[in-house]
Amino acid sequence: MEKKRISVVMCTYNGELFLREQLDTLVTQTLLPDEIIIQDDHSTDGTLTILKEYAARYPFIRVCLNDGERGVNSNFFGALRKATGDLIAICDQDDLWEPTKLELQAAAIGDHLLCSCFSRPFSEDGSFASFDSRHPNTSLIRLLFASLPGHTMLINRKLIDLLPADNIIYGISLYDAILGMTAAAFDSIVFVDKVLVHQRRYARAATYTEFSGSLPTVGNAFRILRWSLCNYTKAKPHLQRYFRGRQALFRELHPDTQIYREGCRLIGLQLTNGPIAYIRLTCFFIRHRSRLFQTPGGGIVKWLRALLYPIMQMYNYRLWVKT
Repeated sequence: MEKKRISVVMCTYNGELFLREQLDTLVTQTLLPDEIIIQDDHSTDGTLTILKEYAARYPFIRVCLNDGERGVNSNFFGALRKATGDLIAICDQDDLWEPTKLELQAAAIGDHLLCSCFSRPFSEDGSFASFDSRHPNTSLIRLLFASLPGHTMLINRKLIDLLPADNIIYGISLYDAILGMTAAAFDSIVFVDKVLVHQRRYARAATYTEFSGSLPTVGNAFRILRWSLCNYTKAKPHLQRYFRGRQALFRELHPDTQIYREGCRLIGLQLTNGPIAYIRLTCFFIRHRSRLFQTPGGGIVKWLRALLYPIMQMYNYRLWVKT
C-alpha cells in the first residue's frame, strides 16, 4: 500500500509564549509529517523569530505570512489549501501533542474524511479546565449544534475539495464546525478513543470561553431552561441565522446518505416558524435523541431533554442576545 503523505497545518498570531513547546511535540512525533505549514497572521511579538529558527533546523517546516490580517477562518482555510498532504492534521499554536498522535490517527482514518480524538484541557493560570471522558457523539444531528475541536482533527484532503469556494457559512461558523458538519453529512467520521492532545486553557487564548455554566448538572439545566424561556424570541433570529448558513452549505453538498437527508429536514424545521413547525421539531428531537446530545444512546433523561430542546437550544446563542 502506498504511504500517504501527511501535512500539519498551524496558524499563529502572537503565540511566542507557548509556541516552542508545541513545535517540539510536532518534530518528535513517532510518525513524522512530510511537511508542517505554519501561517502567521502578522504577529507583533517574537512569533516569527521562533518560526524562522525552527524552519532553519527542520527543512519540512514551511512558514507563510499572510498579506494582511485575516482572522481565524480565512487563516486556517488558506493554510489548509496550501497543504500538499493526502492527510492534513490541524494544530493550535499553544497546545501539546502526544508523541503518537499522527501515528494513531493516520492508522485509524482509513477512507474516512475525518478522524478526531480526545483532547484533555489543562490550565496553568487558574482558567477553567474540565475534561469530559465520555465517548462523543459524532452524528450529523449532533454536529449541527456542537462541533468537534479543530485541534483534534486529522482530515482527508478530499474533505477540503468538497467545500464550496464561496459560501455564507464562512462568515457564520468557525472552520472546525464547517469541517465536522461536512464530514458528518457524508457519514465519514472516525474517533480514536485516546487523549492525543493537551489543550492549554488560558484567558488570553483566541478560543477561550468560560463554560463551567454549561456542564451537565441539574442546577445548570434549570438555569439554562429559565434563560431560554425568558429570551426565546430574542435568540430565535440568531439561531435561524446560523441555520441559514448550514442550509447554504448543504445545498452545495450532495452526499447520498440518510443522515444528510435527516440533517436537511432538521435545518428546514429550524428555519420554519409557527406552532406546527415547533411540534414537528419537538417530535424530530425526540425521535433522534440518541444522536442529538453529547453521548449516543437513549433513556428517559434524554427523552425529557429532547422534549425541551426546542427551547433550551436558545442558550447556545446567549452571547448575541442583549438582556
